[in-house]
Amino acid sequence: MAQAPRRYSKSRMKLILLALCLLAAFAAPGSGEETAAIDIVRNPSSYNGRFVPVRGAMINVQPDTSRGMASPMATIFNLVAGPAILTVLSPVPPACPMGSAVTVDGRIVTMAQTRQQIYTNLIEATLVACR
Repeated sequence: MAQAPRRYSKSRMKLILLALCLLAAFAAPGSGEETAAIDIVRNPSSYNGRFVPVRGAMINVQPDTSRGMASPMATIFNLVAGPAILTVLSPVPPACPMGSAVTVDGRIVTMAQTRQQIYTNLIEATLVACR
């Protein structure tokens, strides 16, 4: 016995369409095209709050002490790509050795202050991938 196709009301279809649009806008924040570090340094305000992938070399890796004591997991390091230097805050230590080429996915913050430390052009990393 064949079933009749299901019919949805207009309000329900609008709600489903709205949910799909929101999902498309926020589901994959770091899946965009790579951003050059120098572009972020030249015009940081246009990237503020955006999730972007950035490539570079990882240097000056150290524990994050911005909360008053060294966290066993959080790490802060510099991402260098040509003349551009960005600061990266990672919730876990990267698996790559210092000096490695990495891709960092994360949210750009033009200025952040924790305690007495002020960071400019900070990337709050969601992923640090060795290349």
